[in-house]
Amino acid sequence: MIQYINILTKDGKSLLFRNYGISEVDRDLLAGFLSAFSGFMKEISQSDIKSTQTEDFKYFYTIIDTIIIVVCTDLEDDDSSVNSKILSIRAKFMEKYGKILEDGSWAGNRTLFYEFEKVLDNFILGAIKISIIGFGGVGKTTLTRLIAGKNVDLEYVPTITADIVSYEGDEFKRTITLWDFAGQAQFRSLWKSLLTGSDMALLVTDSTFENINGSKEIIHELLDKFFQDKIVIGIANKQDLPNRLTPEFCEKILSSEKRIIKTHGMIAIEPMYREKILAILKEAIKEL
Repeated sequence: MIQYINILTKDGKSLLFRNYGISEVDRDLLAGFLSAFSGFMKEISQSDIKSTQTEDFKYFYTIIDTIIIVVCTDLEDDDSSVNSKILSIRAKFMEKYGKILEDGSWAGNRTLFYEFEKVLDNFILGAIKISIIGFGGVGKTTLTRLIAGKNVDLEYVPTITADIVSYEGDEFKRTITLWDFAGQAQFRSLWKSLLTGSDMALLVTDSTFENINGSKEIIHELLDKFFQDKIVIGIANKQDLPNRLTPEFCEKILSSEKRIIKTHGMIAIEPMYREKILAILKEAIKEL
C-alpha cells in the first residue's frame, strides 16, 4: 500500500503531506532521505518518474518545475500501478496550482494546497461506497437523490438492479458513491454481490410495522450472515405518514444481540432533511 505522499518544493518546503500508513512518519528521517538524493532529482527530466528503495520501503519521485512529488510504498507494490497514480496526481496538481506556482502568487502560503487532500484521498483510497438497501417503495431512490442534492421525483418508479450515483460535496473528504439497490423480490438474490466491497449500508424502511419486521430478514439472512463487520445505519423513512413508528421503536425492532442498528427518522421527499442525512453519513464515515 502507499504509505504516504509528500509534495514539496525543491528547497525542501513541504506543501502537502498525507500519511496513509498505520504508523507515524519520522519527518527527520524523511528530510534526511530527501537531502540524500536531492542531487539525483536535479538530473531527471520533467516527464520522468524515478524510484529507489530501502530495506522497508520503495520511494518514487518526480519533478514538475519547482515541485517534487515523493510517494512512499511497500516493497511489494506494483511499479506500474504506482506510476499511474503519480501521473494522475501530478496532472491534477498542476492543473489546479500550476499558474500560482509559476507566477509565485502563492507567496509561501501553504494553506492554499490543503484542499488537494481530497483529490489525493480519491486517487489513493478511492470513493466511499455506500449501499442503500430495503424493500421496494420505501424511498431508497428518493433518499439517494436527496443525498446527492438532486431534485426528487415524487412518482414511484421501481429501480432495476441498481442505480449508481456519485457525490463530491465539500461535506466529505472523499467522493461517495451511492448504490441504490432494487428492492423487488426478483432482484434480492443480487444483494449479496452488490454489497461486497461496500464500506457501509443504509437499511431503509417505510416506518410501518410490517415493513420493519420484514426488514429484520435482511439483517438476519444477509447482513449478519455475510457482512458482520459492515457499518449498517437504519433509516426510518416516511415519518410524515400517520401510521409510522418512531425511529426509536424501529431501532428496537431492527436491532439484536449481535448488532445495534442505529436508526434515524427521515422524510426523504423534504429537502430540509438533506442536512440531517449528510450529517449522519459524515459521522459514520469517521468510523471507517
